[in-house]
Amino acid sequence: MWSVKQNLMVTALAIMWSTHTFAHPLIEFGKRCLIEEQQLNQAAMQVNQHQQNHQQAQQVSQGIKQQLQHYEAQQARLATSIKECQQTSKNTPYCHNVRDQHQKLQQRIQDTQQALIDEEETVSLYSYELMRDDYEQKLARFQMRCRNSNQHYAFIQNPEAYSAVCHNETLKQTQTCSFL
Repeated sequence: MWSVKQNLMVTALAIMWSTHTFAHPLIEFGKRCLIEEQQLNQAAMQVNQHQQNHQQAQQVSQGIKQQLQHYEAQQARLATSIKECQQTSKNTPYCHNVRDQHQKLQQRIQDTQQALIDEEETVSLYSYELMRDDYEQKLARFQMRCRNSNQHYAFIQNPEAYSAVCHNETLKQTQTCSFL
């Protein structure tokens, strides 16, 4: 006949065994979520870097546009002087100087327009938006699977699984290991 002490020991062993066998899939779940979270963090850094690059390119483009407007305003003023030269004395040193300035300015405008085209092609808004949307979709899937799921709740509630995966303070600060 089994004594009460033996029954308690068998029951305790059964509970420990069932907790251990149940904890193993939860440990794997936690590890997978930590890996996915780390990949998401890297993707977030890439999205942020791409956004900064895009903003810098926009600032450079804006500067180039302002320079282009300045050149075009100068060209408009010179066009008036060229018309005056054509109506009066075409071969004066002043008129030669005006035509020379106009040609140089025309070349600067063409170079600036090409620089603007090149700069706007460097970092396109379209690729940033695609990268950001892809990240947001991955984040939503991660949160559904690794944060807002019954499996995550079971993982957090299982001391063996939690301590096996979230074994230091840095890991305890992750979304996977945090309670909130």
